[in-house]
Amino acid sequence: MRRKSLWLAMLGLLSASFCSHAQDVLDIPRTEHAPRLEDYIGKIPANAGAEVKDFRQNKPGDGVPSTLETRAYLSYDDHNLYVVFVCKDDPKQVRARIARRDAVFGDDGVQLMLDTYHDKQRAFVFTVNPYGAQMDSRYTEGPGYDFNFDTQWVSDGQITDDGYVTMMQIPFKSLRFERGSKQDWGIAVNRIVPRTNEFVYWPYITERKEGFVAQFATARIDDDLRPGRNIQVIPHMTYRDAQTLGVDSAGRPDMRGHRRSELGVDAKFVIKDSIAVDLTVNPDFGEVETDEPQVIVNERYEQNILEKRPFFLENSGIFTSPVSMFYSRRIVNPQYGARVSGRLGRWAVGGLLMDDEYAGATVGGDDAGKTGKIGIARVQRDIGQQSNLGVFLSDRSVGDQYNRVFSVDSRMKLNDSWSLNAQAAHSNSEEAEGYKRDGRLFFLQAIRGGRNFNFDGQYFDASKDFEAELAYLPRVDIRQLYQKSSYLKQFPEAPWLISMGPTLTAQYTVDQGNDVQDWSVEPGFVVNGLLQTKFEGNLIRNYETFAGKDFYMSGFTIGASTEWWRWLTAEAKITVRDKINYTPAAGLEPFMGDQRLAIIKLTISPFAQLRIDQSFIWDELRTQHSLAGQDSDSRVFSTTQSRTKIKYQFSRFWAAHVIFDYRALDSNQNLFAIPRGKKLVTDLLVSYSPNPGTAFYLGYTDQQENLRINENPNIVVPTRGLDMHTGKQLFMKFSYLFNF
Repeated sequence: MRRKSLWLAMLGLLSASFCSHAQDVLDIPRTEHAPRLEDYIGKIPANAGAEVKDFRQNKPGDGVPSTLETRAYLSYDDHNLYVVFVCKDDPKQVRARIARRDAVFGDDGVQLMLDTYHDKQRAFVFTVNPYGAQMDSRYTEGPGYDFNFDTQWVSDGQITDDGYVTMMQIPFKSLRFERGSKQDWGIAVNRIVPRTNEFVYWPYITERKEGFVAQFATARIDDDLRPGRNIQVIPHMTYRDAQTLGVDSAGRPDMRGHRRSELGVDAKFVIKDSIAVDLTVNPDFGEVETDEPQVIVNERYEQNILEKRPFFLENSGIFTSPVSMFYSRRIVNPQYGARVSGRLGRWAVGGLLMDDEYAGATVGGDDAGKTGKIGIARVQRDIGQQSNLGVFLSDRSVGDQYNRVFSVDSRMKLNDSWSLNAQAAHSNSEEAEGYKRDGRLFFLQAIRGGRNFNFDGQYFDASKDFEAELAYLPRVDIRQLYQKSSYLKQFPEAPWLISMGPTLTAQYTVDQGNDVQDWSVEPGFVVNGLLQTKFEGNLIRNYETFAGKDFYMSGFTIGASTEWWRWLTAEAKITVRDKINYTPAAGLEPFMGDQRLAIIKLTISPFAQLRIDQSFIWDELRTQHSLAGQDSDSRVFSTTQSRTKIKYQFSRFWAAHVIFDYRALDSNQNLFAIPRGKKLVTDLLVSYSPNPGTAFYLGYTDQQENLRINENPNIVVPTRGLDMHTGKQLFMKFSYLFNF
């Protein structure tokens, strides 16, 4: 009886402790004066605000106290929320660069996370490095971080004799929340220390639970806050003076010059403090630098190219579902657009209306050449604390032809470790000459998150006639099982090693007639160490049917990455495997070859203002047997891609860079259908960007190719060297944010 009473008493104490912890609220006080960074250097002012301390590790030691002292001080006034971080450290060990907005990856830094609707599913994330360079994003349970989010706020930072101090000033009108006599928000503050791999948080956030935002503490502002009027108007102008290779009126090749000026305007209006309406006329879709290189030669399926256009980037997460039905790269040349996004209580809503003058080139019949009309709607309802149900609709029409998609999806939090995503979609299309077809899609995903064992299992089912013209769906007419799992043992007492363990990725695909299309099994092993050091390797065993032939393949991949030195980040990956030649020369059937693929990425920062990014890809395919008069081990093709970007940041707002982007394909025309080619693009750019809406760019682009114009006959012929400048362009872009 005594033992039972003792257990009950202990249980009561634990329960009381838990309830006390769960009910703790961080009361943020009002301040009469905005905090100044210099007041927190070497001392703490008397009215510093609500103090947060006792940070604990999320990584690498789950729950272990931070190895470095960190304190945060929060306060507010009528217009802004203020957060000052005081971070102790050896200043010689601090990793930081003077960087433009959103370019602080790899640096020491601090973050503020705000769940302003307290729905335990979404959060605004504000990040600052020791020099005050800022990055903002949104986090959503399931999809994760959306780094395309941009809003207006002020940050500053300074490295001190005993570490660094940073400050955030976040206007309430830059946030979204519901009005009330008081505000209860979810909150987390954290510090990132790259050299020790530490992510430390207040409150304690554990990897042993699958949810992230649900573990936030509660912050209270006992005041009737009003976000205030938020109207933004951004007029923009682009001027281009270019020379490009073309043809004259007689059909002969020549260099043609043209000048073009474009004016446009973007505008944002916030309705009822939480719904944003974005309008654009002649949107600013000019990109100012080349895309990052990726493996695109001899790939069977379409590659996913990252979006860079501002109008599509902001709030893009509102249209996200487990299988995304919106891939904005499908809209090529719009002239106007409108978007609505925001929240009303437990409802999230989004809508998009836009035209596309390019859409007519994708259809046939009488509608070819017409402008496309595009409409998208998304509604999501929160259920409970960490689950939701969403509906998505899209319509793309060109004349009488159309493609419509209706989708229903859900995220269900089952317990602390497991969550379930599900989606069902139906498409309805009418094509040229009145041909109609309907299709359906199903998706189911089970995710387990934890400190050691992680699992992602998926089932994907798309009928042959399913078509979503605004989505990125490389394959339909399949049923596919996919799983990725890992078990990483932690080594909290090891001097360098953090975790290591096995991984397994597997996939099995059949068509709707149950004929096997492909399968793959890739067991691997990963080792994680300090300073973001990682080693991994995978064996490859897979099968694929292509062009009526069966191919059994094997190989391996090894990779390593590290940030061991303050001035250098390095990543390398080597793949040796069997691979199909998907684009053989005329008269040849697809055949198996030996692939050798090497990918190297380096970032060099010898001092705070200078950053050099180098990417290199080498991809080669060689024959396994003699074929078409070519010996065994003959080269089918080899590609070389090299991108060097040298950037000097004069300040957080002024910068200049030069990019050398070289791409070459050396192919054997007896074996490979794509001809040889070389291209070198040189970009010079000076930029000024004090905030997301105001920017000035002055740049020059020069494109060289292995071509020359032959006089008799008057045609363009290939050469061995980069003999011809096929494109030159001087351009200027200017935009200015008017904020009311």
